[in-house]
This record gives sequence, structure tokens and C-alpha cells, in this order.
Amino acid sequence: MRTALLTTAAVLALTGTAAVVPAATTAAAPTPLHENLRTLTPALGSALDAEVDPAADRLYVSSSDGTAHRLTVYDTATGTPVGDPVELPAPATVMALGTSGTLYLGLSTRIAVFDTATRTVTDDRLPVEGSVSLLAADPGQGRLYVGNQAAKSVTVFDTGTGTVVGAPVVLPFHPAGLAVDTTSHTGYATYVGGAVENGSVVYRNILNAVDGTTGRLTGTVSLGTTALGSMGVTVDPAGRTGYVANLAAGTVSVVDLAALQVTGTLPVDGNPKALAYDPGTTTLYAARTGASSVAVVDPKAGTVTETITTGERPAALALDPAEHTLYTVAGGAVTQTVRKTPTPPEPTPTREPTDPTPTNPTPTGPTPTSTGPTPTATTPTATATATATAEPTPTTEPPTQEPTDPAPEPTPTDATSPDGTTGSTTGDTTGSGTGGTTGGTGTGAPDGTSPTGGTTGGLAATGSRTLPVALTAASLAALGGAALVLTRRRRAAQEGTGGSGGTGAAGATP
Repeated sequence: MRTALLTTAAVLALTGTAAVVPAATTAAAPTPLHENLRTLTPALGSALDAEVDPAADRLYVSSSDGTAHRLTVYDTATGTPVGDPVELPAPATVMALGTSGTLYLGLSTRIAVFDTATRTVTDDRLPVEGSVSLLAADPGQGRLYVGNQAAKSVTVFDTGTGTVVGAPVVLPFHPAGLAVDTTSHTGYATYVGGAVENGSVVYRNILNAVDGTTGRLTGTVSLGTTALGSMGVTVDPAGRTGYVANLAAGTVSVVDLAALQVTGTLPVDGNPKALAYDPGTTTLYAARTGASSVAVVDPKAGTVTETITTGERPAALALDPAEHTLYTVAGGAVTQTVRKTPTPPEPTPTREPTDPTPTNPTPTGPTPTSTGPTPTATTPTATATATATAEPTPTTEPPTQEPTDPAPEPTPTDATSPDGTTGSTTGDTTGSGTGGTTGGTGTGAPDGTSPTGGTTGGLAATGSRTLPVALTAASLAALGGAALVLTRRRRAAQEGTGGSGGTGAAGATP
């Protein structure tokens, strides 16, 4: 029987254990932080480049259909065009925003200026010998960096005077990417090219630093030897860090701009080219020309955290750091993508230890007890007994006095003797009356004679006084009771021997 019980208990225990084993769960994918708000498509032609003005909430998009070239202004909040498109004398393949609402337009062999306030275009604002392929502006210093494809050079212009700062920096190959560090006022240009060395073709990927104050080349960084290598470049001014996209290698090089050294490599597949960096969210964006998307990269973690779908072959990026909004030129249109505010994760509730539930809801604290004497109800009988015990008993009594009375009281008035003098005043030796005032307490006949006479009458009187005496003693104070009793006894003795009915008392003597 014991074996059967143990077996049953074991089966129940196993069943209960199996019931509480949690089912396997799959970790949920992280919620995307980016959302495509809209796609902006020019009325005529395909989008070539885009530039954003965060202060004015305006986006500028250049477009061309091969014969007509336009500049369209959009409201970044609503995505609607502001006014009519502005006609351009040539396609603006690259643009850069300068000071005081000035937009620089690269028109192949020259640089035009668009006044955003008056919406007018000034052609041939800055003369260029060759072809304009890249533009980058430093409004704080009043500088414009121009990458010249035909001249294989980088030139720095003073935007206030329209003159060249120093001499153009000539490179072995045409510049492929251009950006500016507005904190150190330094421009960075990349190039990739091949050369025959010892009978073999060797490719060089180089990042060049150009000083905006002097316009001179101040340093170079080697980024590898892949064929289609270093293309796009962007800068984190706060961290003095540069990021360079290596198209064919599918990576992004991380460069310490202060030391001019490569410090890391970020894997980004899909042929990354154009780059943009948001310092407010420390996020790097890389346009994938081979994947029709933009990779969202966490530089600290070194991973791609998200993918933004765009049009085909994204070629240019513009970033609004104030609104954390990205604009991607791809497929002849511009995709507007906003970064959402991340929702903080809900804290996992922690089970706190709970106190055991009390079996008795009534508080179990100690019941206060009085340290003083417990009051007791005073009963007449108890008090009378205590009083009688405390009274001193006289040693000498008159011969005619009844036995010791514990607590005499004033002589009560008999209903048949209102004045307390009932009975014969003459008395005789046979005890026919109680005599005097003492006889008034007896149980004699209405005529004052006692049926039993003598001692019998005296005993009857004593018995009749016992209860009144006890009740009276109960009402007396503890300290004055004894004295009062003694006083009354003396008075009773005197009355029994010397009153008008004194012969009655003598008659009671044998």
C-alpha cells in the first residue's frame, strides 16, 4: 500500500512539473526607428540632387529631363511645392547650402547662386576651369570646396569675395567624394586610382585633408587597395571622425581625423556610396547603390541596425539634423524618411517578496493592561462583613445589653410606635414590655406588651436590627465606620439603662 501511494505521489509531482515548463519563445524583432513619410517627385524630369535648409524648413531639389532644367522648393513639413519651379540654365548635378540663404549650384563648367529669399538665379557666380563634380560648404568660415573632375583637383573659394584661397590641390585621380568638417574648417576628398607597379596594376584609395584657411593639402590617409574603392565621405565634427564608403569592398572605413589614421571598418553590403551622419543620434546612413536602399549603421556597435527602402540606385543623401530627417535621391525622386522617437522599453516587473497573509485579520498587538488595582463592585453584604470585622468589640457590656451587634444603626421607627416609645412604661419582672425607647424596637403587641416577654423580647429586638445594621454599614466610609459604630453602641447602652423604660430592661435579667 505504501508503495502504491509513493508511486501515485511521484506521478503527480512529474505531472505538475511538466505543467509549469514554459514554452519556447522567439525573440521579437526590434521595432524600426525610421519611417518613410513621402516620396517627392519633380513635375518634370528626374531628380539629380537635393539640399535641405533646416532653419527655413525647405528642401531644394534639382531635376532635368534632358532639355529643361529646374529647381523645385518643397516645404519639409507638408511635402508640398513652394511656388513654381525655377528655370535653370543647365542641370545642377550637385548643390551646397552656404550662408544667408545662398544655395550654390554646380552647373557643369560653372557655379551659379540661387537666392532663396528672392528666388533668383545668378549664373557664373564662381568661374571654374574644367567641370564641377562635387560641392561642400563651410558657412561658418565662408568657404566653398569644389571638386573638379576634369582638372582632378580640389579648390577652396572664399564665398565673400568669390576668389580662390591659395592654389588648387591637384590629385593623381579625380575626386570621388567630398565633405567638410565645419569645426576644424577642413575639407576631405577621396579618390581611387590604379597604377602599374612592378608589372602589376595596383589601386590606391586615399583620403586627402585640405585646409580651408590656406587651401593647401595637409595630410593623406591610405584606405586600401580595392579597385572600386573609396567613394562617399562624411564627417562627425564633434568626434573628429571621418567615414569613407568603399564601394566594391562593401565596407565603411572609420578614420581618426586628428591623427589621420584608420581606426576601424564597418561592414555594409550592397555597394555603399553616398554617406550622411546625424550627430544628434550618432547614426550613420549609407546609400546602397546595388540594393535600392539605405543602411542605418550604429558606428559604436559596428552593425547595420535597419534598412530603409528607397528607389533604384540611391546616389545622394541630404540630412536635416534638427529634425533627424533623411532625404535620399534615388530612382528619379526623393524619399523623405523621418527617425521616430524610440519608445523606452517597459520595465520588467520585479516580484517583491510578499509578507505571509495573517490568519487572524484582527491586530495581534499586546492588549494594554492596567497596572493599578482592579476596581471591584462593592456589594452591601461584603462591605458590611468587612466593617463588622474591623470594629473593635467592647469587653464590658451592660448586663441588660443584647449580644454584641456588628454594626448597629439609629433605632428604626416601628410602624406601630412612631415615636419609638411603644410599650408599657411601668414594666414588670415578667418582662411584659420592652421598656423605654429600647422596647420600641421589639416585636410586641400593639399595646406594648411582648408575647414572649423578658429575654425573648430582647432577642427578637436584636434579630430585627441585624439587616438594617449591615445595610447601614455598607454606606459608611471605611475610615469613619468604626468610630461611628462605637459611638452608637455607647448611646444604646445608656438608653437601655437610664431611660424612662429602664425597668423593662431590668426585667429581662434572670
